[in-house]
Amino acid sequence: MSLSTSHFIDMCAVSAREMRQLQEKILELEDIVFSILDSGEKPTSDDIKKLQDFDLIAQTLGGISGFFEQLNRQVEDEGEANLTQATASITLEKLRKRLTHTGVMIEPKASAGTFEAF
Repeated sequence: MSLSTSHFIDMCAVSAREMRQLQEKILELEDIVFSILDSGEKPTSDDIKKLQDFDLIAQTLGGISGFFEQLNRQVEDEGEANLTQATASITLEKLRKRLTHTGVMIEPKASAGTFEAF
């Protein structure tokens, strides 16, 4: 089954939203780090909890990049990509669910090595 245009657009929108949220979180963390450095004191337990978001950001970035790498490999090797299989290695369940659209396929376009979402 081919991925419909609306599913493809949804997947791109979800991916873009995930990256924007990561960007916002990095900016928040940057402020926290500067506050800790400016205070000259040891980070509080609340500061440390907030800094743990770096781990979530790293996991999310790893999941998204692995997802797109897997899609690329599938299209190159098999001529189509399965979103369910591409998200299988994502360890963050909520991210995996946001990126998965019922396991439909993306078929490559006949030209230029790109894929068509029809």
